[in-house]
Amino acid sequence: MDRFSWIVISAVGLLLLAAVGVATLRPNDSAAAQEVYLEQDTPDGVVHDAFVAFLRRDTERMKSYFSQRVRENFDKDQRWPNIDYYPDTGNKRMRIESVEMQSEERATVTIAIDNYNSGGLFSQSNVWTNRQTLLVVKEATGWKIDSENFYFY
Repeated sequence: MDRFSWIVISAVGLLLLAAVGVATLRPNDSAAAQEVYLEQDTPDGVVHDAFVAFLRRDTERMKSYFSQRVRENFDKDQRWPNIDYYPDTGNKRMRIESVEMQSEERATVTIAIDNYNSGGLFSQSNVWTNRQTLLVVKEATGWKIDSENFYFY
């Protein structure tokens, strides 16, 4: 093989290495870094902010979005979800699908949590969605999630 062929092969190899490096060493663009708190006292605002607290692994803030009844039940039975159990929260996205007001003090919020799995170098990405309907109630301190099934999985 002549010198020119070796130069072309080397250049292509370097370009491939650079592409792999850029793809794997890019800055953190996780869901937690992209999501912001809405700070809205609305049924969907509370559900959104609880999810952001979960993504940021802020357990105390996440607990504050739940109703007094749920907090007491979970504290008594020590059933709060262990956020450390979820090794990667950056592969999740939540969408609010609907908000239905049942009264001035009760609403249901239907959410969809999309979970992404990259699948590796040569395979396709996978996405699976978990849909939940959450009861949200108005307490003296504002809207709170009154569902015990909200584990963000």
